[in-house]
Amino acid sequence: MSRIIVKQLPKQISEEKLRNIFGAKGTITDLQLKYTADGKFRQFGFIGYSSEAEAEAAIKHFNNTCIQTSRVKVELCASLGSEEKPQSWSKYAKDSKKNLEKQKAAEQPAADEEDKKREKNKQSKVDTILGKHKDDPAFQEFMQAHDKTRSLWANDAGLNTAETAKDDDDEDDEEEKEKETNAVASKGKSGSSNVDAAAEKESDEDNDDDDDNEEEEEETGEKLAEKPISDLEYMKSLMAGKQSETSTAKPKAQTPKADKSNLELFTIKMHNVPYNIKRQDVIKFFKPLKPYSVRLPSKVHGFCYVGFKTEKDMAKGMLKNKSFIKGKQVFFSDFTEKNKLTKANRNGETAAVGDASASGSNAKWKQQQDSLRSEENISDSGRIFFRNLAYTTTEDDLQQLFKQYGPVVEINLPVDKITRQIKGFGTVTFMMPEHAVQAFNALDGSDFRGRLLHLLPGKELDNAADEQRDIDNDASLSFKQKKALKLKQNAQKPIGWNSLFLGANAVADLLAKQFNTSKERILDTSEGGSSAAVRLALGETQIVIEMKKFLEEEGVRLSAFDEPNQKRSNTVILAKNLPAATDIKELTPLFSKFGPIGRIVLPPSGVTALIEFCEPSEARLAFKRLAYTKFKSAPLYLEWAPEHTFTKTLNGEAIIPKTEPKEEPEVKQEEQKKETAVAEDEDDEPEVETTIFLRNLNFKTTLETVRKHFQHLGTIHTVEIAKRKDPQNPRVLNSMGCGFIQFKKAAVASRALKDMQLTQIDGNLVELKRSDRVLNTQIDTGRRRQVQKKQQNGTKILVRNIPFQANYREVRDIFKVFGELTSLRMPKKMTPGEDSHRGFGFVDFVSKSDAKRAFDAVGASTHLYGRRLVLEWASKDDQNDVEELRKRTAAKFDNNQAAVEAKRSRRAFFDVDSNVQPVANEEDEE
Repeated sequence: MSRIIVKQLPKQISEEKLRNIFGAKGTITDLQLKYTADGKFRQFGFIGYSSEAEAEAAIKHFNNTCIQTSRVKVELCASLGSEEKPQSWSKYAKDSKKNLEKQKAAEQPAADEEDKKREKNKQSKVDTILGKHKDDPAFQEFMQAHDKTRSLWANDAGLNTAETAKDDDDEDDEEEKEKETNAVASKGKSGSSNVDAAAEKESDEDNDDDDDNEEEEEETGEKLAEKPISDLEYMKSLMAGKQSETSTAKPKAQTPKADKSNLELFTIKMHNVPYNIKRQDVIKFFKPLKPYSVRLPSKVHGFCYVGFKTEKDMAKGMLKNKSFIKGKQVFFSDFTEKNKLTKANRNGETAAVGDASASGSNAKWKQQQDSLRSEENISDSGRIFFRNLAYTTTEDDLQQLFKQYGPVVEINLPVDKITRQIKGFGTVTFMMPEHAVQAFNALDGSDFRGRLLHLLPGKELDNAADEQRDIDNDASLSFKQKKALKLKQNAQKPIGWNSLFLGANAVADLLAKQFNTSKERILDTSEGGSSAAVRLALGETQIVIEMKKFLEEEGVRLSAFDEPNQKRSNTVILAKNLPAATDIKELTPLFSKFGPIGRIVLPPSGVTALIEFCEPSEARLAFKRLAYTKFKSAPLYLEWAPEHTFTKTLNGEAIIPKTEPKEEPEVKQEEQKKETAVAEDEDDEPEVETTIFLRNLNFKTTLETVRKHFQHLGTIHTVEIAKRKDPQNPRVLNSMGCGFIQFKKAAVASRALKDMQLTQIDGNLVELKRSDRVLNTQIDTGRRRQVQKKQQNGTKILVRNIPFQANYREVRDIFKVFGELTSLRMPKKMTPGEDSHRGFGFVDFVSKSDAKRAFDAVGASTHLYGRRLVLEWASKDDQNDVEELRKRTAAKFDNNQAAVEAKRSRRAFFDVDSNVQPVANEEDEE
């Protein structure tokens, strides 16, 4: 963590003064002083340094020191959303104890209101269901059968609903008549008690009436009882009131309440929500706003929907976008229009809800909505957008940051054209999308060079497969145009082209200019001499030699172009196959419009150029725009140069300094000669019969011990100790007490058998015996081939890729320029009737120096009839005659075949005679 917090600052301190004080301990990348909403300084701030060492030095120096009579406290910042963050005590902090208690107190009534609303919603749903089936006689019969207050005999009689209602009325009349006879002798008080009993009966029958209605009924009953009327009229008035109340009460109970699902809410969709989040957590997150609805899907996790009644509330809620909830950063999107469309589709309406708003919206907002739709998930695209970078950040720093999560395809870091500093944001593309997801989860909100790194999903790029399909299906394009577009699309792919390639036309132009003649005269063979193909090949060789000398003088490391699978540079572009005599003045305006150019290296031939940009992003843009575009009369072939092409940077710092030999004493020079001789032997293949079997080794002896015991004899190719698995612990390998050692030279192996027989190794007398076993080589096959190609072991050169139309004389004319030849052999095909060679040959020089000069000159880049001649040093076996090679191969084959048959015979049967008879002093090394 390179970000620190400074507490207890003076009230009257400025940001500039604080920067001057803390800038003495390192480069400050970020400085923030915290204020309240009213503009009151809270007396603390955050300072970010470019490295952790600078932050630790600042803490060590400034902690518990005084700034304007205030003792400041300097600490490392806690990570964003970390649980290790200390509890805040300020009243302005949202996570302080007082504010948390207030939030809990405010949440309690809100929770009670939600419970009441939930009960009302349940009741309204029941009422709506009952209202739908109020006219269904079967449903009415079902309700009567399950009524707890019903009389059993009514159900047993099997009467209809209307008849049962009449019987109930008759029963009520009879009961009322009985009450009339009983109430004749009673006074007003007894009448009032009967009225109260009737009121209580009515309240028991109607369960949906409120307490206020019961009190009103009691009051009306008391008023009727006080009137001077007969008991019969009193009972009739009560019956009439009951019927009117039931008729008015039923439609009130049957009318359903308003359905919340039909309300048009302004909905926000929250992405990247924690899986264990609850509804109360979302409501707490939006405080002091009160969401009208919160929907958490039960089966799918990671997102939720929050609805607001007004657009103003939704706009306030959108301000909390990209905030953190339970340690995870959430992202918002407006889901209002989509919510309307889903409701319209559910209700069977037309899906043209958002057409009016879309037609009246601004074009700018429409473009922004289209860009948001093209935003892909990181798990699909593998592309991340990052921002809030320090302006001193380089592309190499970001490469080191992101590559620890997986291979990075590209990092794009835009640069301001005026200030020449980065803009503080960019994009990174991973090779595997799962690596991008890991980087997003680990680095979002983390500290990077003193600033909090903010990551977002990257926008969708144009799909190359779709573009390829469009190009193939476009009938308006010609074949030539389609081919040019395909080449431009594949320009960024690494291709192993020949970096020093020269076209035949460019070679002819340069030769004509150099010799002050015409191209026709150079290619004319009517006056005799060598053929036109040989002239162009030798001319190309001479131009390449001059070009290599010029590039070395300009600080170009030519060995970088010869290394296989070399990593490519991101700022140096190699422009090849340029028209002859191209000038720097012609290339500068072509490339400089994309950004400042550090340097351009163009040889006198003007056929190949190296262009180095100051910024990688500008170099990529230039490469993308200029690849395969027309330059003069030919397409512009571009390729990324190998990494460390130049020996010095643009600032003059040595990248790969050239080591100069220093004067050393004679003793050191002799030791160095021995070391170089040993190193040369290590590159060679081991000779035949160089393997020795070691018997009676100590079980604790290691490979290094054996190597040190024999290394004074000569170069050791490899050492092996036979091992087997431990029966008790199969993971452990135990020594078997024997092994093998293989030398490079057969003479060294013979000397070891003679001088090192029965010598002690770790206290054991080791017996040596010659072995025919071939050990595994420790040198990589590709590296060995590369060494064999480059290391001279004689005067004979193997020439591959010779054109079939080339004859013996043309090949001889090319190589005799460099020295006197001993022989030139070009094997011919065995097909009867054909007199053509097989595409390769052997050239043998008189001296090694001539062979070396020819190898270096022709092997660089020489083309004969359009095919590049590939040169290798012939192996020792190839230097012998064909007859000797045939005899040697046949003898070796016969020996191997006999050994195989002997092994098969031993394994196939058990020879009694050979096993019964005693064999003296014979041990099998196996």
